[in-house]
Amino acid sequence: MTTKQIPAQKYFIYSTETTLPHVNAIAMREVEPLYVTATQLGLEAQGPLEFIYWNASGDPTKPFTLEIALPVNDVAVELPEKYTLTTHEGFKAMAHVHHGDFSNIEPVYEVLFKELYGSGAKPTNQVREVYINWVNLTSAENVTEILLGIE
Repeated sequence: MTTKQIPAQKYFIYSTETTLPHVNAIAMREVEPLYVTATQLGLEAQGPLEFIYWNASGDPTKPFTLEIALPVNDVAVELPEKYTLTTHEGFKAMAHVHHGDFSNIEPVYEVLFKELYGSGAKPTNQVREVYINWVNLTSAENVTEILLGIE
């Protein structure tokens, strides 16, 4: 894992409260409409789609905020009710690039958090998954950057 500074970015966001077991169903339902709506509004993607997990503990029963976030250009648009445009400030993160199947990612997170704590770093309340190349949940061609926010 490497440490890096993530710059501030404006995002077109669908946000919901959920638990870990429901993330895939939400993704299946909300990702395509997010892209369609962004295009209809004239927003231009400035990078790959991100899932931003706020206050996710790893406990499958505890709710947290999930943002399905598309980095976009900085323009003013009138938004449909279920979406927001938000600029997230830059942050420091420990980063790991995961290649391949994402259907059983929990053991990867366990190793990453063990490494984070072993380094003496303190986690923040955000974790991001940046879908650099996404085919489907089990594809060997997936490339996902996992960003663990640190103080």
